[in-house]
Amino acid sequence: MEKGKILIVDDEEDILHTFEVILEDEGYKVKTVSKAKKALEILKNEDFDLVLSDMRMPEMTGEEFLIQMRKFNRITSFIVMTAYGTIENAVRCMKEGAFHYITKPVDFNDPKVWKLIEEAVEKAKILKENQKLKHELEIKRSGIDFIITKNPTMLSIIEFVKKIAPFDNTVLIYGESGVGKELVAKGIHELSPRKEKPFIPVNCANISTELMEAEFFGYKKGAFTGASEDKKGILEKADGGTVFLDEIGEVPFDIQAKFLRFLESKEIRRVGDEKPIKVDVRIVAATNRDLKKMIEKGQFREDLYYRIGGFKVEIPPLRERKDDIPILVKHFIDKYNRKYNKNIPGIKPDALEILIKYDWPGNIRQLESIVSKAVILADDGEFIKIEHLDPEVKVVVEDFPLEYSKAKKSYTEKFMKTYLGVLLSITGGNISQAAKLAKIERQSLQKLLKKYRIDPSRYRKQA
Repeated sequence: MEKGKILIVDDEEDILHTFEVILEDEGYKVKTVSKAKKALEILKNEDFDLVLSDMRMPEMTGEEFLIQMRKFNRITSFIVMTAYGTIENAVRCMKEGAFHYITKPVDFNDPKVWKLIEEAVEKAKILKENQKLKHELEIKRSGIDFIITKNPTMLSIIEFVKKIAPFDNTVLIYGESGVGKELVAKGIHELSPRKEKPFIPVNCANISTELMEAEFFGYKKGAFTGASEDKKGILEKADGGTVFLDEIGEVPFDIQAKFLRFLESKEIRRVGDEKPIKVDVRIVAATNRDLKKMIEKGQFREDLYYRIGGFKVEIPPLRERKDDIPILVKHFIDKYNRKYNKNIPGIKPDALEILIKYDWPGNIRQLESIVSKAVILADDGEFIKIEHLDPEVKVVVEDFPLEYSKAKKSYTEKFMKTYLGVLLSITGGNISQAAKLAKIERQSLQKLLKKYRIDPSRYRKQA
């Protein structure tokens, strides 16, 4: 596997040849050039992870070469090779954007040299990946600016939403908590003729049963204790716009009847008032519950279900659209850089891999929370690392190896420790009896106990 692509620039041919052989033996793809001007032309047409350049060259110095290169390339890492007497010049190069310097003659037996090269290559790869993600954010937006996705299922949902949005039909959105149901509802509103009117999102689970009717339909002065004046409800306030009813399955049965009456007549009655009020509101509802099962149990009105489900949209959980994780992570890093006035350039590949492997029970809302905390923990100018991630993400992923051989080893060990523990518990730590129960030789059992570091004495019954 190719570790990275390196361009070596030096006017000494023997150095070019030696470096090429050594670096290619280590798995790097190498190109050599003896003139800095030629190197600049190559860099304009080819992509490299690292430039290794001599400081003293006939046409221009390493510092001058770097300054010219940075005018059009700020991604490729640059390491300058310098003699001990010109280290001061090398330090100046670092101020111009060089990754580091290596003293000549270069000692490839020194682990520090290889570490420097590896880190320089890795930095360039991370910068390129983050640049790619930023580009994807710009070109892969769904057509609704605030919904970020490149997942084929989500993109097809967005196309469906764009078709139904201009019409006044009700929409029922299904999806787990945190998948972005409100964003889709807002997208429907923004793509409709109602976009200049209010969009009011309401989580029905957060409104107490006693207050729900008054909150949605309003009330007349004197309707109940404390009603000191007339008050508009949510539906009346949203006149001409859209109301998003999240968790509609939490609405009590009697209030469901009032919603049904409103949807059929486009009229509401405030609590304590018999006078109907005409209200022009589009309803978009959402739930993470199975409304059909609720209907069977008598918990949800069947007629209301068919009224709100004019069109149905099902949003997949994040674990089923993991191709969206990299661009979502980039989006959240940018968002919280602005919010916290920080400069986190991106995320390291191994940290991103953990986020991709994780199952995300809290979906996008949970991912945003994890990234926002990581942005806080990372130092300014530092990439997000594994240690910046929330422990709950790391523990779950680390406890579930996905590679077959690692998974087999992990779960075999867990099974054997449990099995041997049960045997010893039954026999009170007696190895001979345990071997008979297992139908294996006593010596074989002893080997297993030693292999899995199990002490039989822990299971012996106290006299």
